Amino acid sequence: MTGEPEPKSHLLVTGVARSGTTAMGELLNSHSKICLGVERFKFQFLRANVFDPSLFERDRFFDFRPEDTNLDPEARPAWQPVYDRMAEKWDNATIVGDKVPDMMPVLSDFMRANPDFKAICLLRNLKDVALSWQARANRARDSWPAGKGFAVACASWEEQHKVLHDLMRDKSLREHVLLLDYDKIYENPGQTEAAILAFLGLAPEPEFTRILNRHAAFVLARKLRKVPKEYIDAYKAVDQSHVRGLRKVAREQLEIWSQQSRPQ
Repeated sequence: MTGEPEPKSHLLVTGVARSGTTAMGELLNSHSKICLGVERFKFQFLRANVFDPSLFERDRFFDFRPEDTNLDPEARPAWQPVYDRMAEKWDNATIVGDKVPDMMPVLSDFMRANPDFKAICLLRNLKDVALSWQARANRARDSWPAGKGFAVACASWEEQHKVLHDLMRDKSLREHVLLLDYDKIYENPGQTEAAILAFLGLAPEPEFTRILNRHAAFVLARKLRKVPKEYIDAYKAVDQSHVRGLRKVAREQLEIWSQQSRPQ
């Protein structure tokens, strides 16, 4: 490449764990202008509460350290092609960032430390999130902790959405956040694509459209699940009022952003 690298803006993708953040990360990374880490700095954010924007400078971003993450491509070779592709397109990318679940407890501090960042927050229904946590906890060879099952998911889901609800009442932060309802965004992929790209200030690309449509087909083909009897009490005890308000905001944002003009 010749000339100077493109100036960068920054993006964080989050949501309660098992809310579709990995799929959203795959979608965003399919765009030629986006380089989004895969829980690249989750230990820095969630353990050390370090939110230094210098983490997203090229040399540091590709310098994997034990204090950053457990998803180092050297230890997890499946992620190596993802980072190889990011390295190839980095100079031409206009957005860099990270995908880290469970950021809500520190999201306000993160955004205030990085006022140039935008954030995409995924909302997903409690039933499917909690059942997914339990399924991971039940797998003997899974790295997911055996104690992080349905009941723990209920507590985390409730608390994180309360925090997000309060954050979205702050207008100065709200303007930088796009809420996406995982249970609705795949019903109209075209509208979702338009909203995401307008929020990020990007033009459409065929590969982005292809990945989004593939995700939509997968989600819409899945069978509905019920809450097993042994988890009913834990499920019913959760206060879901905050997420109802957040879903209303998500609907409004989707409508507003999908109507915005996109660069050609």
